[in-house]
Amino acid sequence: MMTDTIEFFKRYTRQSRSPWADVSRVVMMFQPDSKQGIYLHLGESGINGVSLSKELQSRLPKALQSQYIEASDIDVVLHLFETEISGYCNDNVSIRVFKRIFLVDQRGFFSDESKAVWEESYQQFLAS
Repeated sequence: MMTDTIEFFKRYTRQSRSPWADVSRVVMMFQPDSKQGIYLHLGESGINGVSLSKELQSRLPKALQSQYIEASDIDVVLHLFETEISGYCNDNVSIRVFKRIFLVDQRGFFSDESKAVWEESYQQFLAS
C-alpha cells in the first residue's frame, strides 16, 4: 500500500542507491500526489549531497540537471526550491524533529539571511 506520509529522517538498513556512502537521508520536500521529492543524503561525516526526483531536475541549471547533486551545490537547490522545501518542512515536520537534524528550527533555517546566502551561491553558480 502506498502512503501519503514519509519519514523525515531515516537511517538506512541497506545500501543506498546514491553514489555516496550514505547512512541516512532527510526528506526536504515530498509531494504525495506525484511522489516527487528532494532528499538530503547523510554520511558518517555529514552531508554527502542531495537527490531530486526526475520531474524536479528540469528546474535546475543545465549543468546541474542530474538526480544526484554534490554537497557543494546544495545552496543552488535550496534557492531554487525554497518555497516548496520551506512549505513542506513547516507543514509536515515538527519543530523538535527539525531541530534534531539542523540544530535550529524552521524559522531559523529559512531565515532571510539563509535565503540571501542561497541566492548568492546560485548567482555565483550561474556566473561560473
